[in-house]
Amino acid sequence: MLFKRKKKTDETQLHIESIPDESTKGFNVVEICEQMVDAARELEDNRAEYALVTNYLTDIERMENMSETDKKTMNDAAANILTLEKTRSDFLKTKNRISDSQYAQMQQLEEEIPRAIKRLEKNESCLNLINKDLRYLEGEKVQFDIDGEYAKGRQKTFRVYAVLLVVFFAVVVTVCTLMQLVYGVDTTVFMLIGALLSAVAGSFVLLTYQSYSDEVKSAAASKNKAVALENRVKIKYVSIKNAVDYTYEKYNVKNSKEFVYNYEQYLLAVKDKERFRRTNEDLEYNSKKLVSVLTKNNFYDARVWLNYTNAIVDHKEMVEQKHELIVRRQKLRGRMSFNVETITRLRREILSHRSELGDRIHEVNRILNKIAELDMEVQSED
Repeated sequence: MLFKRKKKTDETQLHIESIPDESTKGFNVVEICEQMVDAARELEDNRAEYALVTNYLTDIERMENMSETDKKTMNDAAANILTLEKTRSDFLKTKNRISDSQYAQMQQLEEEIPRAIKRLEKNESCLNLINKDLRYLEGEKVQFDIDGEYAKGRQKTFRVYAVLLVVFFAVVVTVCTLMQLVYGVDTTVFMLIGALLSAVAGSFVLLTYQSYSDEVKSAAASKNKAVALENRVKIKYVSIKNAVDYTYEKYNVKNSKEFVYNYEQYLLAVKDKERFRRTNEDLEYNSKKLVSVLTKNNFYDARVWLNYTNAIVDHKEMVEQKHELIVRRQKLRGRMSFNVETITRLRREILSHRSELGDRIHEVNRILNKIAELDMEVQSED
């Protein structure tokens, strides 16, 4: 209901006391008195609301007759209130950007968060580089193992070659010696050639074997260096990883991107809250301004118009409000006329049976006098 009553009017203090519930030829005085009291109470309520509706209609007339300066002040304040209330309503409908606990934490640690983000981003970048280094070192270790095993295999092969050369030289010496002893052939040249070939091949085998031996040692040394470097890198990795995990846990994030996102949402939430605070301040300022200008023009209820600023701004809406108040007043006047007629009819009925009341006449007269104190005239203007 538009323009509701500001407070409930006290009910009419009418009640029935010590009236015996007796009937005389179908006439029940208690029931008739109860009906009169109910009608009188409703009449009083109707009159109170009628006066209220009339006051609001009078306020609308005052609004129409205000000075242009006051009208402009009123319209500007009402338009601002409408805009500000929409802004506040939109804000209240907006889903929280971050949880209240996250907001409280970031508010408490606001100054250190930018540095924490930079540290986290740097540490995450270091972890990525370290992971690459560890993968590279692991590959190097595998390659050194392969190189060492290959060199060891070649060493075994050349040891076999060395044995074969010795056997070959022994065979050449033996054959040449036998030929010289049995056939008297001079085999000196052949022995020299065999010795030379054996020496050359032996030198090659020996040098190659030594080369592979050096490779085995080099691979082992390189692997040891890689292992030592890997251990140092792992220690660094563990240290940085602990720092990263602590930051994740402290700020309840999974990575620096989420941390940055949450911080950005926090900054937006701060702006939202500041905007909401300013909106409330502006709303309060314009509300006071509107109430002040209406109070200045002797409005019956200046504050009620804070709920109907749309009617102040929109003339069509004001026409509808006025029409509704007029209709309400007409209905109230109809109810008041009905109650007056009811009370009058019931009073006549009681008076027509006065001679039958006996000892109850005094209490009935008291009730009738109480009801008679009410102004039974119904207003007729609309």
